Amino acid sequence: MAETPSIIWMGWIVNAIEMTKRSDSTLPAEIILIYGSLDTGGIETLIVRIANFFAFSGINVAVCFSTGGELRSSLDNRVSIIKYNETSDLITAVHKYHQQTSVMDQALVISFDPISAARALIVETALSHRAQVSHITGVFHPHAYFMNGERKDRIFLNYLVAQAIGKEHIFFMNEECRDAHGAKWGADLSVSQLLALPVNHVDATWSPSGNATLRIVSVGRLVGFKAYNMGAAKIVRVCLDQGVAVTWDIYGYGVQRDAIQAEIDLIGVTSSVRLMDKLDYSRFESTLVTYDLFVGMGTSALEAAMMGLPTICATINEAARCYGYLHELPFGNVGELQSKPPKVGMAELIQRYSAFGHDERVLLSKQCRAAAENYGLPKFANALAQMAASTHIKTSNFNKRVIAGVYRLATESYLVKFFRGVASKKARLL
Repeated sequence: MAETPSIIWMGWIVNAIEMTKRSDSTLPAEIILIYGSLDTGGIETLIVRIANFFAFSGINVAVCFSTGGELRSSLDNRVSIIKYNETSDLITAVHKYHQQTSVMDQALVISFDPISAARALIVETALSHRAQVSHITGVFHPHAYFMNGERKDRIFLNYLVAQAIGKEHIFFMNEECRDAHGAKWGADLSVSQLLALPVNHVDATWSPSGNATLRIVSVGRLVGFKAYNMGAAKIVRVCLDQGVAVTWDIYGYGVQRDAIQAEIDLIGVTSSVRLMDKLDYSRFESTLVTYDLFVGMGTSALEAAMMGLPTICATINEAARCYGYLHELPFGNVGELQSKPPKVGMAELIQRYSAFGHDERVLLSKQCRAAAENYGLPKFANALAQMAASTHIKTSNFNKRVIAGVYRLATESYLVKFFRGVASKKARLL
């Protein structure tokens, strides 16, 4: 993505906006997107796409974030940017922004994880006396509100936040995410909408290279549940032992970087598997189009497939197995565990792909792209508008204030900061 939307996708977005305007939904006059980071990542790039989409239609849009900021240049210049340190800063900044906007009768607040949802609850209640405010939140991981290793008290607080928002105002990226949360909470979430991750529609720019060595690429955060990054070394080792010439470049950053490099060294594939620096989002397409095959999940898999790059969709917490290429997965699933465990070996897929001729690779490219084209922004944006206009009964502002306040106390109070500081000092001494 360039610093401002390219002429190509600006033409598409005009058509998309017109499609949205012709729908039965009434778009809000003001949209406030709240999250923690604005560095390159799946949710962060989603925020950029949503913000640009609505800003281009003339809606007042503000993006609020607390850390990072490398994606600021990807936002349309009509999008207002609010940088905050803590929730108190956020409230002050949002009040100031809201007072400066010309239309004050309606506002939509969108959050993207439990922490931003709790902060958005406070923003919602703070603005409610000035405008009709709706708050909706998205869930983009099967364990988003109860991640592995998270403390029990935090998981309970996350549950309370979800309760305060209300099932009608929570959307899930696919059935796997909704079913997992429904089972954990013991709740019927059938009223919660399923909204697949949207990506920008771009021209297909990939074509088979014809190189003797198969070049694989992955892009994303290096975290535990993206286990394919850890498994890349063994997968490449298997391919090399079978006589398949292959390299794998992994662009990313995260807590598992050192562990992945150690695995590469241990398996002895340092010349074939490379840990690259974080890939700037503005160079995403121009970089990936030079490779032969993409392995990954989530937004990056959709964006890779959209440009025509054949895309193997990895599975959460699976180092070597998956369900196949993107078009072979159910709509909305971009790497989540299904009812049955994956049985397709990624090494087998790679070896099979290496034997494909030009025409077979072109066909696979078209199949992956066709699957990605189903994940459009107009449908997603229209569904958000419908949720914002929902007439379902909402949780009282009092309950929202109480729950958001408890969450804030448990995460940002001076006492919590004190204990974190003590723990940090002890860790440095060990």
